Amino acid sequence: MTFTRNHRSVRLQFVRYLLGLAVLLAINAKSAAQAQPDSGTIYGVMALDVAPGAANQGVALLRQYREGALKQPGNMGVTLLQEFDWPNRFIVYEAWRDQAAFDANEKAAPSGELAGKLKAMSAAPFDRRDYQVISVGPARPTAAGDVIYMQLHLDVFPPGIDPTVAAAKVVAEAARQGEGNLRYDIVKSVKPPLSHMTLIAAWQSRKAFDAYEDSAYARQFRDVVGPLLGSPYDDRLYVPIN
Repeated sequence: MTFTRNHRSVRLQFVRYLLGLAVLLAINAKSAAQAQPDSGTIYGVMALDVAPGAANQGVALLRQYREGALKQPGNMGVTLLQEFDWPNRFIVYEAWRDQAAFDANEKAAPSGELAGKLKAMSAAPFDRRDYQVISVGPARPTAAGDVIYMQLHLDVFPPGIDPTVAAAKVVAEAARQGEGNLRYDIVKSVKPPLSHMTLIAAWQSRKAFDAYEDSAYARQFRDVVGPLLGSPYDDRLYVPIN
């Protein structure tokens, strides 16, 4: 009888544990769904370099592209960025309603014109990738000041994908609460290699960014992902092109 009572007690505790775990998983799933209602959104990241003497031409060309892309069906925004202290390097960060809208833009006139005109002034291979949402928060409006963007491209060994994603979510959530933060997005490759992800964030000033870099949560993030990387940790700073 003692064995039976103990056995039943263990079984009861195990059932309660499973029920509690199920509730926690349901809450987490609901929270994730609420946080990322537009999970089908595709983010495009374009990286391009022009010849050192063609920076102004590059800016004009990208503004022309933005004007055309914003008119394409399914476009949800285009952000143009120019590398800080390296003005002939650029990033285009854009959001599309879904994969079909992104793919259609690839074949549309603005993309074709951009690729064609870049050939004469390009200083590096044209790189264009599509990403899916991992964690994207609301972009806050900017006030007067020197807005600074960070772009961090991570390439991790396959076993490190899940812990890197988890660590990135933690640092993003903490950074969004930090003073001067305007946005902090995490997106992950749609197509192989699936080990690539990009973090794009913005702060109201360089001082606010420096405070982020020196924060405990940013240091912890670097400590976690460092051993998982398949390429150097490469974060770069940019200023927005209005």
